[in-house]
Amino acid sequence: MSLWAVASRPSFIILAEGLFDNETSKTAASAIRYLPDRVQCVIDSMHAGRTAEQVLGFGGDIPIVGTLEEALLTAAAPTGDPSRAILIGIAPQGGVLPPEARALLLRAIDAGLGIWSGLHTFLSDDPELSARAAQADVSLVDLRRPPGDIPVATGRAAASNAFRVLAVGTDCNVGKMTVSLEL
Repeated sequence: MSLWAVASRPSFIILAEGLFDNETSKTAASAIRYLPDRVQCVIDSMHAGRTAEQVLGFGGDIPIVGTLEEALLTAAAPTGDPSRAILIGIAPQGGVLPPEARALLLRAIDAGLGIWSGLHTFLSDDPELSARAAQADVSLVDLRRPPGDIPVATGRAAASNAFRVLAVGTDCNVGKMTVSLEL
């Protein structure tokens, strides 16, 4: 399912296991900075017991927990609430789901949580995850998957009065996303 098909504004449990900092969990840091009211907690066993503020330098008292089970107890919404989801908050090299995260995502789906992913690989194309999500009636949202009905090469953008800024970099660590969000 694409982002465009999801009408809800879920609150998030952010998955940043072992990588929670400003460089390796850029998605998590951006959600905490720009959507703090929608972040319930962060999963990272290396920083469990601390707060986002203590690790990132911003984010206030958003708690960091060590496991999905702790996150489910910490998060305010009841299990199965469709307005609650896991947000994959890490930016691993190649944009591929780390193999060790698969079991956690399957347990999250079983607990009734949707999964939002900005990874380069689409979770909804994964047969095991998509079958489990369909069975649990939860959404897999691939944030990078464009809607299928975008007109391409029509020249319509030239007629727009919108101000545009091109953000270009040579690697995955030059701040394009952060600058774009700040702009």
